Amino acid sequence: MRPFLGILSLALVLGALAPGAGANPRDVTRGPGARRLPHGSRSVGLPFDGRLRRAVELRESRYVRRVTEYAPNGNFYGTWELVQLIERAAYRVERRLPGAKLSVGELSAEEGGRLPGHASHQNGRDVDIAFYMLDGRGDPYPPGAFAAFDANGRGLAPNEGLTFDDARNWELIAKLVADGDARVQYAFVARHLKQRLLREGRRRGAPASVLERAERVMVQPATGHQHANHFHVRIYCAPADRPTCRDQGPRHPWYPR
Repeated sequence: MRPFLGILSLALVLGALAPGAGANPRDVTRGPGARRLPHGSRSVGLPFDGRLRRAVELRESRYVRRVTEYAPNGNFYGTWELVQLIERAAYRVERRLPGAKLSVGELSAEEGGRLPGHASHQNGRDVDIAFYMLDGRGDPYPPGAFAAFDANGRGLAPNEGLTFDDARNWELIAKLVADGDARVQYAFVARHLKQRLLREGRRRGAPASVLERAERVMVQPATGHQHANHFHVRIYCAPADRPTCRDQGPRHPWYPR
């Protein structure tokens, strides 16, 4: 019996030492090339008065790229929930409409706090996302900077040769508002682009529930930046981060309280 017990003990030790042994399944992202991420992040305070603890970095991948203009700043840190949401959304768009990566602007600094050029982005729950866009030949265009579009989907100066990619941008919004894990509170975007996206959703036969959520989540800010050149997405506090993390603003009825 002793040789058997020795083999069993060795197997148990090797199992304990194996990568990921005992890890929470939520550590692993979905889709091909999934990688392990820490998920002990904590969002503290409000998006415009807060901090970020044990941040998760959003890295470039097969589905995600950093907008060139913001890459040197290194402000690509968020909560585990936000980073996972971005990666899931990028993966969904690529699977349904292959050929373009999701171009991401700034999230938060590694420890949160004030971020130059932003009123919020302080506690890891905000991200700026470039629109999917097409070049003059109708091919996906990876932007080096955010580009603004008019109500007809045409790029404004100096990006007159670009067009707003209705199909991919709608797929992105549809995934954000229907995601089962991260709870999206806002997708700030200009009103004229919101209307384009809702028309595209109806044209593609999106479920009424998804259209209703998109209608409520997409908002043009009442003052300041209209967001005609990018989405600004904000998620609610994760349940585990409360009460030190604080939400402010509307509570969407389709999320548990």
